[in-house]
Amino acid sequence: MELMGKNREKAGHTGTEGDLYRALAVGDLPAAWLSARTFIERAKTEKLAYTTAFNCGLCLYLLEEYEKSLAELTQAEQSLGNPPEFEMAEKKLFMQALSAAGPQTALLPLNPDSGKGLARYGLLRVKWLATLCLLHLGRQQEAASGIRFMRQYHIEIQ
Repeated sequence: MELMGKNREKAGHTGTEGDLYRALAVGDLPAAWLSARTFIERAKTEKLAYTTAFNCGLCLYLLEEYEKSLAELTQAEQSLGNPPEFEMAEKKLFMQALSAAGPQTALLPLNPDSGKGLARYGLLRVKWLATLCLLHLGRQQEAASGIRFMRQYHIEIQ
């Protein structure tokens, strides 16, 4: 009996943080959902890495589950805290890179292997996607602070 239970656990295992990232990166939304649902359930009782919480939020956003996405993004933001701002010279090139990448950057997954040096970028991405969720939900007043935050980086959200 115990052996069968172990096999069932393995069959129910849907992947790692890397699997979720790769599924989102290639646009395989069904595979992303199968990976994300395990993490979403775990998030109810434990703290996820900000990249994992973001990627779960992104998956839910792509499924048009904006309220559920916000819950994951809130957890991601709490995990990040307030990372240090970019240095002035670094910020100029960063904003240039954001401008060149365009608005589709908001819908790219975050690499779970990202180091602490990308925490400020992670916060930017979390706030960007959360603001998009709020706008989809018609909650413009709540989205206003996210819109102001994004303007610091010359990102305009309609």
